[in-house]
Amino acid sequence: MRAIRTGATALVFAIAASITSAQAPSQPIVPQQIACRGEEPFWSLQASRTSGTMQSLAAGKARQVVEFRGELIAMPFLEPKAIVWRGQSTHLPNQTVVATLRRESCASTMKDGPPQDWRAILTSRPGEAITGCCTVKSGFDAMKAPLAAFASKPDGDWSRRWPEISAAVQRCANDPSTPVREVANAAPGGSGEVVARVIAVDGKAWTCTVDAAGKSKPRFSPASTEASAVANAPVFYPFRDPSPIVACGRLERIAGPGARARTEGWLHYDRC
Repeated sequence: MRAIRTGATALVFAIAASITSAQAPSQPIVPQQIACRGEEPFWSLQASRTSGTMQSLAAGKARQVVEFRGELIAMPFLEPKAIVWRGQSTHLPNQTVVATLRRESCASTMKDGPPQDWRAILTSRPGEAITGCCTVKSGFDAMKAPLAAFASKPDGDWSRRWPEISAAVQRCANDPSTPVREVANAAPGGSGEVVARVIAVDGKAWTCTVDAAGKSKPRFSPASTEASAVANAPVFYPFRDPSPIVACGRLERIAGPGARARTEGWLHYDRC
């Protein structure tokens, strides 16, 4: 009897271990983008984790637009939560903006509407501090997403053939004639070409055909707007700054060879 109980206990632990190992650890979600706006004086700040644009409009003066390179720092250990965005102007010398966001109800002082979830205190020059309300978009840290392992992909996953079709896919995704948001799938076609189904930034679907080396000019033709019915297949996001904001499913990063290789894009599975 004791042997039976011991065997049963071992079986339970084995099943639990297999379930745990099968469940991939969830990717942490962090703030990715802020959009802040204030009145009296009127100003706005749109910023990602690496760049931002601030607009200001003082009474009797022309609208001023300043571009910044900066960073977004989250402080989730505080209660209420806080975020700091700090940037340095890309053109004006010694022009720095610091926005401190605090998670609390914030309503506009000039118009009616539902309150926003974040309040900001911003300073961009000595002797000045202005306030406003913000929205925050959060998602996976795209630059820390796990690297895609193409050899381990199942046969039905089109990205399994990425090493041989990557040049063509990148050529389609980055051709200036058709601004592409994502690539739904791609596969080798006839005559040494690759055929990719791409979705433009305006939501229209296109079929892109180009040589496998990606050296010829891509040929785009309209495609059905219906999504491709391929189970468990990913979409490919080409590299953009800022990176895509994804908060569900699984995100995998594609990078070139070498430890410090440049990120070439992302694969997104199980979109919601």
